[in-house]
Amino acid sequence: MNGYEQELFAQRTPYLQWLKRQDAALDMRYGQHLKQGALGKQIHTLPFSSCMDNIQIPGELRDDGIGLFVREGGALSRYAQAVFSDTFLASPDVVLAYADEDYRGSLGELYGIGGATGAEETVGAPWFKPDFSPDTLASFFYIGSVFAVRGSQILETAERYGSDISIYEMVCRIFMEAIGTDGIVHIPKVLYTNDRLADTEKIESSDKIRSLYEAGCGRQAAGAGCDKVSIVIPSKDHAEVLCKCLETLVLYTDYSCYEIIVVDNGSSPEQKMCITRMIEALRRDKPGLSVRYLYRESAFNFSAMCNAGARLAEGEHLLFLNDDIEIMDTTDGRQWLDRMLVYGRKSHVGAVGAKLYYPAGEEKNACYKIQHAGITNMGIGPAHKLCGMADEGCLYHGHNTQNYDMIAVTAACMLIRKHLFDSAGGFDENFPVAYNDVELCFRLYQQGYFNVQVNEAVLIHHESLSRGQDTSPEKRRRLSAEREKLYRKYPSLNARDPFYSPNLVQWKRDAQYNTGYLYAFDRQAQPVPPENSRVLFRKADIRNLLHAKCAPAAKLYDCLTGYHDLMLHIDNICYGDGIPEEEKADNNDNKRIGGNIMIEGWCAVRNADNAGLSRKLWLIDGGQDHKNVYAFDIAPKLREDVAALLEQDSRSRTRNTALSGIQVNIAGCVLKPGTYSVGVVCGNKLICDPQKYVVVPDEETGQGTKEKGL
Repeated sequence: MNGYEQELFAQRTPYLQWLKRQDAALDMRYGQHLKQGALGKQIHTLPFSSCMDNIQIPGELRDDGIGLFVREGGALSRYAQAVFSDTFLASPDVVLAYADEDYRGSLGELYGIGGATGAEETVGAPWFKPDFSPDTLASFFYIGSVFAVRGSQILETAERYGSDISIYEMVCRIFMEAIGTDGIVHIPKVLYTNDRLADTEKIESSDKIRSLYEAGCGRQAAGAGCDKVSIVIPSKDHAEVLCKCLETLVLYTDYSCYEIIVVDNGSSPEQKMCITRMIEALRRDKPGLSVRYLYRESAFNFSAMCNAGARLAEGEHLLFLNDDIEIMDTTDGRQWLDRMLVYGRKSHVGAVGAKLYYPAGEEKNACYKIQHAGITNMGIGPAHKLCGMADEGCLYHGHNTQNYDMIAVTAACMLIRKHLFDSAGGFDENFPVAYNDVELCFRLYQQGYFNVQVNEAVLIHHESLSRGQDTSPEKRRRLSAEREKLYRKYPSLNARDPFYSPNLVQWKRDAQYNTGYLYAFDRQAQPVPPENSRVLFRKADIRNLLHAKCAPAAKLYDCLTGYHDLMLHIDNICYGDGIPEEEKADNNDNKRIGGNIMIEGWCAVRNADNAGLSRKLWLIDGGQDHKNVYAFDIAPKLREDVAALLEQDSRSRTRNTALSGIQVNIAGCVLKPGTYSVGVVCGNKLICDPQKYVVVPDEETGQGTKEKGL
């Protein structure tokens, strides 16, 4: 393969590139040991076909040995035994260790490409698992196909419970006893390959598994009866929205032991009157229902509003609920609160979240789209996972169907025991708008509690599907400031989430769970000298003058110079703070004004072979003399959609445009404050996108925040 074909293949097979890098590292670490046959621990392979199989104990197993459970229908990595042996040797506290795995498939099945590239036909689809997650285990056997247990623990379990105990029961009991310890280790390495790609959507879950968990392993808290729930709803000037929330709450919630506390920080007199009448009507229609209305004019502070409601609460549990939540009139929808309480009552659980849908669209029979299925703490910051995806099928091993431990859940619908909320100190009122729910969940996690995303509890959240990120400069600065404040308070959780594998995407938005292999375009771009800037600007000025004076002359000029062959489209300019961890060492003194700037789009040349085309992205200030001009090399990025558009005709002379994508990540500190237009240079041609501008605010004054074109 030539260089273009190699890069094209690499970008079409991200997991294959990741796997090659992992195996090279493992070979460097364990290759010599494997040749010498020195593992360091006595390992006994214990095959199984289902987690419901009874444990089979070999007669030669000793306390200091390891039982390596390996599912039938797959193969261990050649490094697996060495890695597991190392894990148990590293700490005497480790009782159970499990690893990641993948599923065997062809290039065609996984990536839609054949083997004409000369690369191997058989590759894998990875399952990167979370760290120790006892409540995920309550839903399904997320441990998977390969795990190891210390010999002494296997022998002790058999002695206490008999040899007919299932593998699942044994693992469950080990998990529950390990809460608050370092006894469970997740090895973030792929050490097992399943034979069938079709098994990726198989979830090893059943009613029997759940009943076994609850019967012996669930640590059900005392008093699991009709616990009173205090539902706290912050609201202001949203009488109509609040009315819908309260009506559906009362009509469609099966669980009946609750009170409602509406916290209003200053609705208008008209809105206040509407809310008061609505509450009076609720009391008349449902005698015995406690509904309180706390009205106090004050600046908006979501945390303070929730804390004020919690102080009035009389229930054993607090349920924080946005006023734009709607309860669904379905069998499953009506049981939302019961299902959250199953986890909310557990003594080791902190906050409990629900799955939230965007309102249904107008399409007939269209499934709901997910707004929230838990929060992941990525390198770019906290993010809602599966956001915007249709809730159909099995999304990355049940992240839309099973209940998962997560680092955080949204306070749009959050359940927590009142005594735990009070002892934790409630919401931090230094986070008035953003990340207040994440901050509370971080605090609970550091105190040893597990936050649970209950996907069996489903509600509708009337947050606009097109709302997206805050885009105004003021909101961006506030969001960035609160995110930085969050990580100053919890530095150990900056770009770290124990329930989201470090092998998954970290440094860009990812609704799914994609392999986090870093290509050249993912890395932070460094400015290079903008060569021949005067010549290019002079040519551009001539061209613009001709276009203004005489259209035929302009067309002739374009034909002679080839300007009409250069195509540029900037899709998106977004602002963030993420720098890949491996690059942070080089950026310790990098004071990022305005954070990072990500510019995305594509650029290609018509009637030409685009393979290996040298391209630079230019940022050009808006002044007449263009004093500030920055250039950045553009690394190739896969854009199959562009290739399909430009090469749809087999006779087209425009070729090899699949790597015409643009993704340039720039640290804001390298740019002077101001407003910049975006251009791309190919050879000696410069083209600018007239609709897109990069804005770099001054850190002190906030100047340069003009939003024209964005």
